[in-house]
Amino acid sequence: MSYSRKLQVRMFGIPFVFTGGMIITLLGMVSLYADNQIAQVQGCVKASQNAVQQHEQFGDYAAALKIARNSYEDLMKRGLSQDAENFSQTVKRLEEELLAFGSSRLFFDENYQPRFKLLQLLQILGMEPLNTSEKAVLQINAWAQKNLLRQGERWQEQTDRFEELKPKIKPLLQEFGFVDASSSHFKEYQGAIVHGALLSRVRLRLHYLIEQWKQGVRFSRIYFLSGERPLEAQYENQDTFMDDSDSLLKIRKEWTAPLEFPKTESEMTRLVWEQSEIPEDMRKEVEVHFINAPMKKDLKSDRLIRPTTDDTVESWLKALPPHGRYLAVTNAPYTNRQDLVVRAIAPKEYGFDTVGSRSREQEKIAIFLDELARFIFQVKQLSEK
Repeated sequence: MSYSRKLQVRMFGIPFVFTGGMIITLLGMVSLYADNQIAQVQGCVKASQNAVQQHEQFGDYAAALKIARNSYEDLMKRGLSQDAENFSQTVKRLEEELLAFGSSRLFFDENYQPRFKLLQLLQILGMEPLNTSEKAVLQINAWAQKNLLRQGERWQEQTDRFEELKPKIKPLLQEFGFVDASSSHFKEYQGAIVHGALLSRVRLRLHYLIEQWKQGVRFSRIYFLSGERPLEAQYENQDTFMDDSDSLLKIRKEWTAPLEFPKTESEMTRLVWEQSEIPEDMRKEVEVHFINAPMKKDLKSDRLIRPTTDDTVESWLKALPPHGRYLAVTNAPYTNRQDLVVRAIAPKEYGFDTVGSRSREQEKIAIFLDELARFIFQVKQLSEK
């Protein structure tokens, strides 16, 4: 073959042209370029591994999983199957950790020791330094229940109590997942759970679940976790049932109002499902179940009180849902607590990925802190098992 003939080669997406006596020099340059590319890839792999390890170490499994998945996909595109396989194993482990622990490890480690940022937040709120004579989680819970939990008739007075601390507190609450929206981390689930609430929030949560479906997330069952709670006449009445002006979830035009309107939360969730605009394939492909947790007696006053999130989860388990991975839908700032309640009650054969829309811009800081106190109480309960 004549050296005067041009030879074109493409390495790492970059064309090289070899002509005459320059071929040896240029081949050396190609080799050097290839070595540099390998070194760059190895550097990126190491940086990704370090980032995954750091996020995992501090309990942020969602962030660690995102990095690991992106690294795996990038390595597969480059044809580096061995490095990709290592990340594949990391992805599987992080998926299991996310389903098993959710966001709870952002606050406390596996030994129920508080993370630095939780202590930082509590210090801003006025909690005294912990002593070593008692478990940290017990001290933190006792203080939170006394100082952060809403206290009956004092609640109206308490709502503005922390507003002046908002610039310092809100960034930390944001890091803990009390503020922003959260999206599903998988494409397929055994089923979806929609946590019950007032009418407006049930609509908000169902709309969010529909948005996940539109983005390609799939599940074969939906469970509305609700109960026999009497409706709040001010917010849940015939007029609000017929009005979708303040809701992202719209009433379908062909829907006909019933002769008798709902009287309980469970009946209300049925109405919301029946009246709402739902994607046609979602209506056809998904089984819908309405969990109806009963009212219960308050042991102190002997009067009937509404079922809690715990009660609706226990009623859901009595319906024998198939084991597997579930997408649970709520909304910030309730995401952390409701996620922990479900996983604390359900057997290990179930895994949960809890998501929801962002909190309202006008939400008072006291509401976030009330949820924090309730979340800490759930952690304390787990630590005693």
